[in-house]
Amino acid sequence: MRQMPVKRRTKGTERDTTKIKDKFLEQREQQVKAKPLVAMNDRQKDYMRLLATKPVVVATGYAGTSKTYLPVCMAADLYMTGKITKIYVTRPAISSSQSLGFFKGSEVEKLSIWLTPVTSLLKERMGTSAYDIALAKGDICLTPLEVIKGFSINNAWLIVEESSDLTKDEVVKLITRMGTNSKIILSGDVRQRELKGQSGLVWLSGFIKRNDLSDNFGFVDFDLPSHIVRSESVRQFIVALVEEENK
Repeated sequence: MRQMPVKRRTKGTERDTTKIKDKFLEQREQQVKAKPLVAMNDRQKDYMRLLATKPVVVATGYAGTSKTYLPVCMAADLYMTGKITKIYVTRPAISSSQSLGFFKGSEVEKLSIWLTPVTSLLKERMGTSAYDIALAKGDICLTPLEVIKGFSINNAWLIVEESSDLTKDEVVKLITRMGTNSKIILSGDVRQRELKGQSGLVWLSGFIKRNDLSDNFGFVDFDLPSHIVRSESVRQFIVALVEEENK
């Protein structure tokens, strides 16, 4: 029986493949450049600087100050341009609402409902098709907190939503997951926490200051009404709410 010749990959084919990959990367880089992130105030500028330079960044403060928006967009841009390979997103399973348990689906599927503010931003920044492909490949991971605590995170950003509801123990376990070329962002509004007892985010903020960990840890607090950029109605409502609570 005559044996069919084996086709070998030629150098030309390898070069063509490289060109295709380079072309896709160039397109993604152009996509990122077309939507530059611009700080809307000095506190956002500080936040973006910390996100670019510190492995661990803690952000606290009022709602509507871009505590989530900025790191999600920066992570999406880095993924699209090949600077990181994964984006992990998680949050504590604590809520003042009891409705989540009535949703159908697995734990991860229910978690994805809680993480809609993040996933919608990723889709907006990356494009829905690119987001869906990254999610299917496992490059974007919507992961329960308990699972994250067993990981070793490398070449990735870990974005932890509603971090004001983390316990101290959970904060310690998350930060010790950090590997090479990785970053963890913990953000939350401690005024709106649901956790009973001490917030791990509050503990971490003080711990960073007490032990002068500024080489690797960054902290920013959006503590002024002028830092609220979501809308004028949100800013006005929060100002009135704080004033009434202070009375």
